[in-house]
Amino acid sequence: MRMSINLIDTYVSEIGRHLPKKTRADIEAEIRSILQDMLDERCQKTGKPVDEEMTLDVLKTYGAPEIVASTYVGERYLIGPRLYPVFITVLRIALMVIGILAAMGLGVAVYQTTLSPLNTFDTIIKAITNFGVSVITVLGNIVLIFAILEWALYRAGTKVDLKGLPKEKGWDPRSLAKVSSPNQIKIGETTLEIVGCFAAIVIFNFYPQIFGLGNLAGEVWYVGFGSGTIFPLLSQAFFYYIPYLTLVWALTIILDIVLLRIGRWAIITRIFSIGLKVVNILIAVAMLAGPSLIAVTAPTVTTVFGDAQGASLLINLLTDGLRILLWISIISGSIDIIRTIYRTVTGSKRILPA
Repeated sequence: MRMSINLIDTYVSEIGRHLPKKTRADIEAEIRSILQDMLDERCQKTGKPVDEEMTLDVLKTYGAPEIVASTYVGERYLIGPRLYPVFITVLRIALMVIGILAAMGLGVAVYQTTLSPLNTFDTIIKAITNFGVSVITVLGNIVLIFAILEWALYRAGTKVDLKGLPKEKGWDPRSLAKVSSPNQIKIGETTLEIVGCFAAIVIFNFYPQIFGLGNLAGEVWYVGFGSGTIFPLLSQAFFYYIPYLTLVWALTIILDIVLLRIGRWAIITRIFSIGLKVVNILIAVAMLAGPSLIAVTAPTVTTVFGDAQGASLLINLLTDGLRILLWISIISGSIDIIRTIYRTVTGSKRILPA
């Protein structure tokens, strides 16, 4: 009886993973009640108490969790209910960052222009236009990423026959016994990791000028790209590691898409994840032990800034800040490796024979 309850709880929880958070609890309660009624009805017909085989038969009759969940969330969308909350969160963050950068750029541009109403108005119109273009570009990229993720999640619950039409997979409720809590993936975290890795690939490979220290007329300083004198913040020694980091980010995206498709961690995916984390740590260690990762020097900044003490303090802050980030990456990566190994061991022990 206890095994039957565990199977029902796992089954309902698996359905809930694919449901909107707002209605998840109510739908789970409804499904649990329906399943209990089905078991009671079978008990009356057969004259037997509830056992594991009866529970498995009821769950198989009720259907695969992904298919059952789809009946509650309606038709498919470009970005479905499972990913929509994460999509909105990522979009809000991206728009906030774009808005802040646009405001900073507008302030610098207004500072540079001749203070006349016509010039100021023209500068503002250009800033608004650039902001609109940036929003459309970022929105298009984010939608494309999430559409691909939605496709990956959709394909996880279907297979294609010879005519190319979606067809429901054969589903065995015994597979629920193999899905322990440590082996379940978190869709939100996995999606955010994909978006972050994609953003890192694009920024470091195509827009490295973002990491620059700008100066206007020896008075106004800002981080980013724009008009005036630009001092690259990151040295060539830093960008030497970008191809290796790009490979790690790309493999992480592939791994995360695979996880979204299969819906759970397996031993092979955990081993692959550990390997990526080890490579990440080795790269961070090499960056710490190698040449300076900061391109600007105190004398260079002093020539424009005019304050040797302030320039030296700025360079020290940049250097120490980057080293702290690398140490955080090493420590957090090591903790993740230990945690992943632990989950691999404990997860494999919880897998029950079919």
